[in-house]
Amino acid sequence: MKRNIILSIMLVSMIISSSYAETKTAEQLVASMKKADMTYRQLMEVMGRSTSMMHEGILRENKQMVEVGANFILTHPAPNHKPWSIMKKEDQKGFKQSLLAFDKILDIHTEAMVEAAKKEDWIEASKASHELLNSCVSCHVMWRNKVK
Repeated sequence: MKRNIILSIMLVSMIISSSYAETKTAEQLVASMKKADMTYRQLMEVMGRSTSMMHEGILRENKQMVEVGANFILTHPAPNHKPWSIMKKEDQKGFKQSLLAFDKILDIHTEAMVEAAKKEDWIEASKASHELLNSCVSCHVMWRNKVK
């Protein structure tokens, strides 16, 4: 049941962001980013710590913590390899589409958290944090068992 809800959220989010996905390829997205000296897994771990910092900032009602955590998500680099290379060949096309969709979705929810925190609207910031976490979980549920 929970899995179906999460997948539904992910599919709706991907549909909403389809106009973004149509204008840029995964290759273009990755090429537009600074290269990090870390793997995709390490990048996701840092993204997780960034979301934790934003969540803690909301709990402490600390705008700066929210902004510092958000900065990494909004300006994150690309890993030191093609992210889709972690997937089997038959899953790479779908994973590329997910990268495009979720890159935009993460930005939308992160920006909403920052804007709400600036206004000291901690309930709205918390709602945006919840949406961000749901997006992360949706992607992980979809792909975690397909990694090579």
